Amino acid sequence: MKSFYILIPLLLLCFGLQAQKENTQKLENYIKQNKIKALQTDDGLYYFIDKKGKGNQPKEGDYVVIDYEGKLLDGTTFDKTPKEDPFVFQYGLGPSMKGLDLGMALFNVGSEGTLYIPAELALGKTGDGKMIPPNAPLIFEIKMKRIMDYDGYSAYMKKIEEKEKRSFETHVKTQFLKDKKLINDYCADNKLKATRTENGVNYVVKKKGKGDLIVNGDMVTIDYEGYLLDNSKFDASTAADPLVFRLGQNKVIPGLEEGLRNFNNGSEGWIIIPSKLAYGPRSIKEEGVDIPADSVLAFKVKVRNVEPPAFKQKQMASKKGKKKRKRKG
Repeated sequence: MKSFYILIPLLLLCFGLQAQKENTQKLENYIKQNKIKALQTDDGLYYFIDKKGKGNQPKEGDYVVIDYEGKLLDGTTFDKTPKEDPFVFQYGLGPSMKGLDLGMALFNVGSEGTLYIPAELALGKTGDGKMIPPNAPLIFEIKMKRIMDYDGYSAYMKKIEEKEKRSFETHVKTQFLKDKKLINDYCADNKLKATRTENGVNYVVKKKGKGDLIVNGDMVTIDYEGYLLDNSKFDASTAADPLVFRLGQNKVIPGLEEGLRNFNNGSEGWIIIPSKLAYGPRSIKEEGVDIPADSVLAFKVKVRNVEPPAFKQKQMASKKGKKKRKRKG
């Protein structure tokens, strides 16, 4: 019986070695058939440098900045760095793809070339579940743009973050102007006489409630239906499961909080929210909810209950008590 358990690992090892040999053969055949003058490293990685650079080679721990295009042997591109957005990683401690990391030792700054990575140095027998199948040798066309130490990397990332922030702010401002027109058109098409807040939230109180307007700290219970501007419903509460939250604690999107401050207990109406106070340029796809990026959202709301915080309830009770005593006196 013991020999059976010994035999199984040996068989698995043999099958693994055979598969590795076949995958390596695929890559070697590709290189021969395409008459590529590739060299091979001791690790089994193939490479060819088209253009020699004049800069330094990376040391372990350096941050390398590269442009790349990743392809399968049939020529299918599975990934590519966008224009002006290179790939940055720490050499020797970088990407999970061992072959790409090993290949950086073959490049210096300014050089260009191609890595031919056998499957066992790429994503192995798992692939990525999408574009890259199991046991796939991969091709990477590389341009080594820059090498940085830690301080250089920190400064580089700070510039990238500032650039992304400026780009985001510009996008939000431009989209907000578009949203204002979209909201005006939506209200006109649906015959809603809306009031607009300073931040661009539009609201319509169809049915007035009782008591004070909702303020931060109140525990609010509402029924709601959420719509896109094409009137498709993306979400809704149910009678058994209303939305309950304390206003002012960022439990819901900012535009809904702002709009509800114009409602009180028992009131009903609409709140139309520009994308910057909803989900902005982010798309939402989860639990049956599908909201495209930069969407204006329209909520039909009914305020079921408003419960002030405990300290406020005590203050209100105290005021009522004083009024009663004055009447008796």
